[in-house]
Amino acid sequence: NVAFRKKYLSDHWDSFVKKNDPNERTLCGHIDLSPRGEKPWQPEFGTAGAVQNKVTDAAMAGKMMFEAAMGHACGIPFSAAEHVKRHPEFAWESPFLRDLVLYPWTSFSGTAF
Repeated sequence: NVAFRKKYLSDHWDSFVKKNDPNERTLCGHIDLSPRGEKPWQPEFGTAGAVQNKVTDAAMAGKMMFEAAMGHACGIPFSAAEHVKRHPEFAWESPFLRDLVLYPWTSFSGTAF
């Protein structure tokens, strides 16, 4: 079920603490909101996480189709300026850090060879 898969990718359930809390331990992957980060890969509030999403089902796959969305599946945006304002330790990333523009779920298809 494609609708269920989309909802699943936007999940914020932290099974460790048993509550909804977007962070590094949730499928939606908000390392930028985590006071723990994901060490050694990312420090606390590191600018990383799940930011592209793709779903399909058997019928769609048989037609070489899938749906994809850019940005967090849950729809929470990422503002580079706001993130640096809250966490000045990432100011060095400012020349490279960009806002994460959210794009809606879009269908893609191709042809089998």
